[in-house]
Amino acid sequence: MFVHDMFIFCRGAEMAIFRVVAACLLLAGCGAQLAAAYGIPIVPAAQKEQVSRNISVGHDPHTGLIKVSGPLIFHDRNLLGNTYLIRSWIDPKGQSANSDFQILVTGRYPKRVYLKQAYADGEKVSTTAIDRERVSCADFCIIKEVIGLNLTEEEMARRAETGMSFKVLGRRASLVMTIPPAYFAALLDAHRAARSGSTPLPRAVPRSDAIPAGSPAAARPASSPA
Repeated sequence: MFVHDMFIFCRGAEMAIFRVVAACLLLAGCGAQLAAAYGIPIVPAAQKEQVSRNISVGHDPHTGLIKVSGPLIFHDRNLLGNTYLIRSWIDPKGQSANSDFQILVTGRYPKRVYLKQAYADGEKVSTTAIDRERVSCADFCIIKEVIGLNLTEEEMARRAETGMSFKVLGRRASLVMTIPPAYFAALLDAHRAARSGSTPLPRAVPRSDAIPAGSPAAARPASSPA
């Protein structure tokens, strides 16, 4: 009986701690402090130099593609909220992957909302549904939905001047984000530098995922370049 009572007490304490941490993360400023404690970079998306310092460039030995990834941005500085980053792919052979850019958006909800289509400036944006995953059900469930907004290099150049505000619609909810011009400009500069060969690439680490899930290249026919 004593052991059972202790288990119930510890389980209750665990849930209470989880609620406190969750509440803390949802408060302005607290999330940033916890992020710093765990080494998670909080990058100001409106500062081009800061974004540039946190861009990664790597080579996939299987596909031969070079991947450029911008830093993960916690929208509204909320570590339990929605995030975005921009990534791109470069084919050293000069194939169509040179114009592949994608805004990778992650929304978190208590249930599936089926995010599907993005809009910006009154127009549809090419959108790829990438993942819907239950990531936590300790006390209440959190569903992570991942959407990709596909952009061309011309669109990236335009957004580097204007920034981009967009809305992603789903069956049960929607998501609104704004990305400042500096983030687009930093990623575009890094992409062009990697394409020109002026950015040294780290030694490639073999991976099993030959084509990144959700990338525009994943939707191409087998005869098209990866």
